[in-house]
Amino acid sequence: MSEAKIKTGREKVTGLLQLIAVIVFVGLAVAYSRAPDESAPQPNYAQASSPTSSAPLVAVMQPKLGTHNVTVTGNGSVGIRAYVDLAPQVSGVIASISPALRAGGTFKANEVLVSIDTKDFELRLKQAQAEVASAKSNLQLQQAKSNSAKRNYALLHPNKKVPPLVALQPQISQAKALLAGTLAQSEIAKLNLARTSISLPFDGKVTQSSAEIGQLLSSGNSFARAFALSAIELVVPLAATDIAALSPIQGRVATLSVLGQTLASRVERVSAELDARSRFARAFIPVAISADIQPGVFLDVQLTGPAIPNTFVLPESASQANDAVWLVREGLLEKHNPVVRGKSALGLIVDGFDYGEGIVLGAIPGAEENQQVRLRTAQSRN
Repeated sequence: MSEAKIKTGREKVTGLLQLIAVIVFVGLAVAYSRAPDESAPQPNYAQASSPTSSAPLVAVMQPKLGTHNVTVTGNGSVGIRAYVDLAPQVSGVIASISPALRAGGTFKANEVLVSIDTKDFELRLKQAQAEVASAKSNLQLQQAKSNSAKRNYALLHPNKKVPPLVALQPQISQAKALLAGTLAQSEIAKLNLARTSISLPFDGKVTQSSAEIGQLLSSGNSFARAFALSAIELVVPLAATDIAALSPIQGRVATLSVLGQTLASRVERVSAELDARSRFARAFIPVAISADIQPGVFLDVQLTGPAIPNTFVLPESASQANDAVWLVREGLLEKHNPVVRGKSALGLIVDGFDYGEGIVLGAIPGAEENQQVRLRTAQSRN
């Protein structure tokens, strides 16, 4: 066999093998294209046979009518209603100072805080008392002269009225006026002597003092500052809507939170106007000073408002857009806008209404009116 014939035979075998390989590849491709796709969604004949099985599952609540108290929470700072500047009403040198008259000192009502040297004031009182005695003697002298003049006139002019000048009436009136003036000066001297002891008519605390023994105090010039313990109060900013919800707010119970403990107080008054910047009013609540409650401390407070009958309390999860709620009635969604009367610690307080099968809790993506839903039951909760 020639070499050319052997070469031709090899080429025919190679071509036949290539043709067979192409046919096998095409067959495999066709078989693969007709195989089922496991990732593609398979028809659920059970779901198709039950239209309601595709409706969203929702949780509902069925609140009961009752009487609920509106509550408003807030926080504020403890402040001082007013400070008192200590200033003497008389001038003099400080003779003694109470230990309480130091920054942070606590004093009792009418406790003497500063004593001014009394020597000058005692001498002035004695001088005033001497002038009183002199004025009394002068009045007695004028009255004696008047009595003598009246008797002499009666002897000379019987059955005639004694003229005022003869009876020395002007002199007697002048003596009486002089006595009244000296008595007033004596009272002023007594008052100035009493003013050498400086005190305040309330229990309080001192915030600052510059007084020292030997210091000369001038009348009307302040040397210390203090505040009354009864002047401590909690100032709580409140929105106008909160004020309206608590109306009338004066006297409402206020529960203060202090380091895990609660203290009870009441609203004493409310500011007469809104703050120009925040547009909030301020409620003033008296508090008692203690180790935990000092001026400048921030406190949380809950104000208890009026009790409103025939209302529901809805949790925050029941609120939907635009202050509405979703109801379920005969398996369909229905939107309702309740009348909000206020808030409490548990949620919104609204007027009672017919909620059908329940009020939906939580959001429903793409929810719309008359959409069919399924209620979550104990069996289907999971």
